[in-house]
Amino acid sequence: VAKVLILTQQRSTRSTETPTVQSFGEGCKQKMVLSESGQKRAARNDRAALSPSSSTNDSAAKKPREMSSVQMGTSRRRPFPRVEDFMNLEVSHPYGILPAGNLFTSSSKSNNGNFWFSEHDEMCHLIMSFCSGTDLARLAQVNRFLYAACHQPEYWRDLVLRRVEQEQVVLEDMSLNSWKDTYMQLQTRSSTQKSGNQRVHPKPHQPMAVSGVYSDYFYRLHSCRTFDIPQQWFDKDESDTKSSVKCIPASKMTLDTFYHEFEDTNTPVLIRQGAATWQANNDRWNLPYLLDQTRGQDFRATSGAAPLPAQFSLKAYHQYCQWQLLEEAPLYLFDRTALAPNCPLWKDFHPDLNKTCPYWSETAPQHDLFALLGEGRRPDHTWLITGPKRSGSVFHMDPNATHAWNAAVKGRKRWIFYPPGVPPPGVHPSADADQVALPLTVGEWIFQFWDQHVDRLLNSPPSEQPLEVTAFPGDVIFVPHGWWHMVINLDEGMNIAITHNYASKSNLVDVLKFLSEKRDQVSGCRDRAESIKPDQLHEEFVKVMKEYHPKWLCEAESVPHWTCAAWSDSTEADDTKKRRKIADERADNTTPSSIMSKAKTEEGASSGGFSFSFL
Repeated sequence: VAKVLILTQQRSTRSTETPTVQSFGEGCKQKMVLSESGQKRAARNDRAALSPSSSTNDSAAKKPREMSSVQMGTSRRRPFPRVEDFMNLEVSHPYGILPAGNLFTSSSKSNNGNFWFSEHDEMCHLIMSFCSGTDLARLAQVNRFLYAACHQPEYWRDLVLRRVEQEQVVLEDMSLNSWKDTYMQLQTRSSTQKSGNQRVHPKPHQPMAVSGVYSDYFYRLHSCRTFDIPQQWFDKDESDTKSSVKCIPASKMTLDTFYHEFEDTNTPVLIRQGAATWQANNDRWNLPYLLDQTRGQDFRATSGAAPLPAQFSLKAYHQYCQWQLLEEAPLYLFDRTALAPNCPLWKDFHPDLNKTCPYWSETAPQHDLFALLGEGRRPDHTWLITGPKRSGSVFHMDPNATHAWNAAVKGRKRWIFYPPGVPPPGVHPSADADQVALPLTVGEWIFQFWDQHVDRLLNSPPSEQPLEVTAFPGDVIFVPHGWWHMVINLDEGMNIAITHNYASKSNLVDVLKFLSEKRDQVSGCRDRAESIKPDQLHEEFVKVMKEYHPKWLCEAESVPHWTCAAWSDSTEADDTKKRRKIADERADNTTPSSIMSKAKTEEGASSGGFSFSFL
């Protein structure tokens, strides 16, 4: 029996809200929309409260309404959002699916005397994920429940991704605003080519909201697609300094300050307007310019929930970012080839980076030590990152024990950090950090673990304190090695950022140990013919360090243990146990691979491992 809590919410400045029912089942809190009759009653009450001349409720007209946190302004706003703040969904379910909790408030009148409810909707989802497009179309004609369920965008996305992978084509047109219409476009194009007949353009699909369909599972997917962004995340001045990443204006960030206070101490910092004067940020990277500079190129996009990555033209990916309804985990463009040295887009930021952030300049003596290996031989290091609203990366640590910087070019990003050795709620790494069990999407983590995260924000000791901050366009954030972090894009359209991973004197001890002791986890150099492969990377890196920085190498090699709590020294018994486990898993073909292990193999690149191109 589900427990239900009835919540009454006020109008916000962005949308009209109705009373809601909240279900506390399966560890996931979800917004529940009331029945049609309940919505009408709520609308009448709202009109009575808002109308000074109302004769039906004079007391309500005279009594001022309680102001929402948004209306009160930042001075009285809660420092941290509650999970309920994410539940004001921006778009109602296009097929009318409601959570199962609404069965407690539904009436025979609103449901025409019948309804559809399945206790096995997750099993239905699993079965439908194996269906072809033809099968889904036929199932959608059976009843209201299957009509709504079969039109979930994830099914049609997976069909499109598998088809373009099989045909080895690039997605160049995403103007039809849905994965189902994109699939039909590919299908009719293929049929036309085979038959030689004139191409027929199918009529775009128009969702139809049906009544009386209840499913916690399918409504949860929709909640994760359309959760509200809390107003607190749009404030430049973080209200709680204890849990906020320190922010320093670029004009006050000197080399000594950055090295001694942040990089040497392995502490995140946001450099306000550190990239504001870059050509990429001065409206140069508008859509016509980017399309012109990337003509003929394609870009890799994937997500933790997608079965395969896909190659997009930038125009097609921009069209995809404009869709009103995306998947639970939108495809995230994370491309390592777009910013190759000396290409036009690289010239739009790299010379300016040397001026505004000299601590990351290529001439800085202790910065980017992997550059000593040579451009083609070193691991991947610089990425163009773009994604729509609510896209982003789930919790992860950056590869090869590297530091990173990330510059926001278009759109705002919310960063959530957890210190090394302190896994976030819902994140369960193995002892050697080789495998990680965690929610696959940003929305899933928020709805399941946000309350635990807020508890950590309020009650953690300083050494385990999570940190948060919003990066605005022109800001640059320093991501120290070993820190868990999640990133969420906040703005409509195509959010754009540049990121760079590097080794320096401050993390040299851990980089050397990582390359030596965790060769199976080394990434960024596996699928390029010219790159140094993981088995030789440690030796080659030591060789160039002896030539250019022998003192630093000697000091680093004299440290017998990890300097970052993200990793721990393993014993011989641990190594033996790990080897036996790997051997057992290889012998048992039914054992599923983890996300992280898939991401480190060429199989992961083709099977949807969320590798961020760290191959």
